[in-house]
Amino acid sequence: EQSLGCIRDLSVNPDNKVRVVQEGGLPHIIALLRSREESIRELAGWTLRNLAVNAENKVLIVEEGGLVPLIALLHSMNERAQEHAAGALRSLSVNAENQNLIVQNLGLPPLVALLHSQNAAVQEQAVVCIRNLSVNDENEVKIVQEGALPPLIKLLQSPVERIQEHAAGALRNLSVNNDNKVKIVIEGALPHLIALLRSRDKKVQVQACQTLQNIAVNDENEVAVVREGGLPPLIYLLGYPDPNIQEHAVVTLRNLSVNTDNKVMIVGEGALPPLI
Repeated sequence: EQSLGCIRDLSVNPDNKVRVVQEGGLPHIIALLRSREESIRELAGWTLRNLAVNAENKVLIVEEGGLVPLIALLHSMNERAQEHAAGALRSLSVNAENQNLIVQNLGLPPLVALLHSQNAAVQEQAVVCIRNLSVNDENEVKIVQEGALPPLIKLLQSPVERIQEHAAGALRNLSVNNDNKVKIVIEGALPHLIALLRSRDKKVQVQACQTLQNIAVNDENEVAVVREGGLPPLIYLLGYPDPNIQEHAVVTLRNLSVNTDNKVMIVGEGALPPLI
């Protein structure tokens, strides 16, 4: 346990992330994920979380059989172990091939379950992992089938802005799918996404606006966004000093303006001066 703790600490260093693997450490660390001792399983997950930041290690960890025991560790009753396992999977899921493998190896159900955690650190690692997985077209459907929408929408109300950002980012990715556009609205996401347009955090604003931009490419949703009060904050963002936010607000309003009634309401809410 002391040796593993030392390797965990050393593996924070970028060069050491490579050296640990070159020296043959991976198989032993992965084997310790199956230890009978909870503290050792936690340390092994933490060490792999550190190592998984390296691009080559993202592939090697999976090739050495690290995926299945990391997914198993998500089921731990130890919140720190859950956090480190989800954190390792978060890094691994940046790799496109790993996105498929995590889902194929039944990683989605425990990740979705961790969205319900009362521990913000666990929530954050799980929601970022799901955001990464949602980039994949097939996963867009599977994530929703696993029941991820209600907890993701609930996380839009998190007091932690990073969690708000990643929950909105996951919904943005999921809302590319036409069926998901409808389901996200049915599950009650609109008021919370619209509220986040007024966030003090630019990253949160961008993700919320992009999600609304996608959602608005639907006849019924065009009406729902306006009915829920989406126009005033979107029009406010037209004058925002950040060009990226301005652009997403303009595109969202353009999508909404396909609707005949919305054309009148957008002008009535004062959108023309900032657009011009």
